Amino acid sequence: MIFNIDEPQRQKQIALTDAASNISWTYSQLCDEVQSRRDFLASRPGLVFHFCNNDLKSVAWYLACLEAGSPVALLSGQLNLGLRADLISVYKPDWIISDQQPENSYASTPHNGVWQCAEGPDALLNPALALLLSTSGSTGSPKLVRLTRENVTANASSIRDALGIEDDHFPVAHLPLHYSYGLSVLNSHLLAGARILLTNLGLMNVGLWDAVRHYKANSFSGVPYTYQMLRRLDLDKVNAPSLLIFTQAGGKLDPPHISHFHEQVTRRGGTFWVMYGQTEATARMTILPASELPRKLGSAGKAIPGGRLSIKEENGEVTSAANPTGELVYEGPNVMMGYAQAREDLSHGDELHGRLETGDRASLDDEGFVTILGRSKRDAKLFGLRVNLDELEGFVKKNGPAAAVSGGDRVVIFCEFGSEENLQSVRSELATRLRIHSSAFQFRRIDQLPTTLGGKIDYEQLRKLL
Repeated sequence: MIFNIDEPQRQKQIALTDAASNISWTYSQLCDEVQSRRDFLASRPGLVFHFCNNDLKSVAWYLACLEAGSPVALLSGQLNLGLRADLISVYKPDWIISDQQPENSYASTPHNGVWQCAEGPDALLNPALALLLSTSGSTGSPKLVRLTRENVTANASSIRDALGIEDDHFPVAHLPLHYSYGLSVLNSHLLAGARILLTNLGLMNVGLWDAVRHYKANSFSGVPYTYQMLRRLDLDKVNAPSLLIFTQAGGKLDPPHISHFHEQVTRRGGTFWVMYGQTEATARMTILPASELPRKLGSAGKAIPGGRLSIKEENGEVTSAANPTGELVYEGPNVMMGYAQAREDLSHGDELHGRLETGDRASLDDEGFVTILGRSKRDAKLFGLRVNLDELEGFVKKNGPAAAVSGGDRVVIFCEFGSEENLQSVRSELATRLRIHSSAFQFRRIDQLPTTLGGKIDYEQLRKLL
């Protein structure tokens, strides 16, 4: 089976533990659960919409879809009902797995929470298609990333090898499974034969930390906002001494935070790993080994095993030489086939052929380590000068959680920190640093930055506040 979950020597080991129900499955039980669902789906192969949560049955259905050859779109179980209906009308899935009953054209099945379309499929599916993921979290965008089984397994293998994941690793899987980073935590640890603690609880919920302490999970993953909040909580004060392995992806964490956690985790005998990835490359493309900190502070590391990095300069030339700045290009077996916007697109073949132009500005050093400078499209024009919002954000975030959005002729920076006087000081310092008049920047205090279900800053929500 996929991720070798049926490997004989691991069958008695625990594979999954559901923190909410306090139920655990061994690898043998997981195989049985997957096989029964696989056989059920095989009666009518087709597109599956899986509105999932971080629980046992969601994992079983996900793996069963991959085993049955039924392409599965992993979507948030908390997605707004109207957005669900819109996606269903666009893609017309053959199966829906959801706690919410879909529209009348879907009939119930012997499996509780599984619904089958009464009509036959109206468009063919590419036989290589295995998984569909959204890049937009909870917005309900119809744009999905088309991934193959090879994409998924190759990336899981590369992550396992680069991070040195073994069967005694025990991650707390709190990042949503419909989010590529959260899903990669599951995939890579299943491949290693490890145990995984599933939870839907957020970072600020004491129940999350109670579960970590109770089960003695030893691995934690988070996006930049996660670590900004964890620093406020104070890792030592949450009293989770079993946590020794920390990984960070999902955006660029500013160097002061990386230094803080590297030092704090090292003191407790653990390791802190920085990574970079995109859903379009299944999950991750680069990993900075914990052993390279603080020497390579600010870098996102080297390409994962099987991957290759290069820079596309403004003149269109592509180079792997040191120091040029331009768009980062990644090549590897984990690169998607392409995007889909509707059901008809699911018949398309591989359009990228293992090569992804990431849309991120970056540079490579003479050792092959990459530094991500910001999104190419996250630019604003201020008094005729181009300013990258990610770089600007990085400067402000040394003071606390912040997010920058373009507001026409100015940049609005939302901050979770500071008095009016303090924010004016940061504004003046920023203007001086960039040599742009301070009127180009507007600072707004906000109690909490809105985030997607994957934990990333929700810039669309911030733009609505302008």
